[in-house]
Amino acid sequence: MGAPFVILSAVAAGLLAGRKALGREIHGRKNKAIEAAAVETRHRIRADALMFVTRSFRNFAVATAIKLSVLSSIWAAHHFGLIGRPVFLGLASAALVLFLMRDVWVNFPVARVGLAELRRHGWHPKRALTESIAARVFAEVLAGANAQPQSRTSNVMLALAGENRDRMHEEIATAVAEVARQTSWDDIRPYVLSAAIRMGALALLYSASVWVLMRVA
Repeated sequence: MGAPFVILSAVAAGLLAGRKALGREIHGRKNKAIEAAAVETRHRIRADALMFVTRSFRNFAVATAIKLSVLSSIWAAHHFGLIGRPVFLGLASAALVLFLMRDVWVNFPVARVGLAELRRHGWHPKRALTESIAARVFAEVLAGANAQPQSRTSNVMLALAGENRDRMHEEIATAVAEVARQTSWDDIRPYVLSAAIRMGALALLYSASVWVLMRVA
């Protein structure tokens, strides 16, 4: 019985060493996958932020230009004697009210979601933003990992290493989401500040223009 026991012990030791080596290989690949996904995610976050603020500013600028055009037309009609001052004031006031109602209607869905996120995260805007981004990143990375084709060889390797594919996918998604949570604000802050400054300047110009039109009427 001694010889078979020695043989079995040697085989078991070899399998254990092989399993540890395979586990280290899989762990290394998982870390590389996390690093690659994190880099891609940060790039996508910056690209999405740039697209969002650019589109938002463009829409805001177009809407502001239309408002000023309408108010300028009403002022021109009054200035050239086509309508009296009471009619001018009535039309201008109605236009301003309609503009306000339009702004509320357009921005209400985004404002509602934003308020819900702020309420859930203790009214901390930065935390609400980073947590929202991290949650989206987790879902996207997990969905992308689950959608990848699974080969028989990789399944066997995971089984031999004692790993679970679903658990590994969740670990990768969690790690990438944590990277997004820590870095997303630094990545998108330049775009947010730039958009805020431009929109603020445009809003100030619009307010000043409305004040001038009402004063010189």
